[in-house]
Amino acid sequence: MSDLVDRTLAEWRRGGHVWGQSDCLLSIGDYLAAAGHVDVAARFRGTYDDEAGAQAVMDAHGGPEGLIDMTGAVRAAAAPVRGDVALVQGIGALCTGATFALRLDRGVVEVNTRFVQPTAVWSVQL
Repeated sequence: MSDLVDRTLAEWRRGGHVWGQSDCLLSIGDYLAAAGHVDVAARFRGTYDDEAGAQAVMDAHGGPEGLIDMTGAVRAAAAPVRGDVALVQGIGALCTGATFALRLDRGVVEVNTRFVQPTAVWSVQL
């Protein structure tokens, strides 16, 4: 049986990275909305079409941390667990348990959690 993490990763792998439609910023927002948090991705979808535009949105809203905070997700007090959202080198990532999955312009990349230290983590109840 698949959970929201599995379904999200399948969607990320099925579709491509498109600035302003399905980029890393909006993909994390969509995941958080599906998990019951405020849908902030809808507010920004279609308002930019390149990396500079995404950066301008982040800069105007407190960076990726500010955008994730806008969803109402709560910062985690413990190590990330499956389903949590984290920032890995400034990029929103989804914790699968053993890895952090990131949706990049070159595809979905998964990095073992042992090899990276996220700068921030938000708890997401599945």
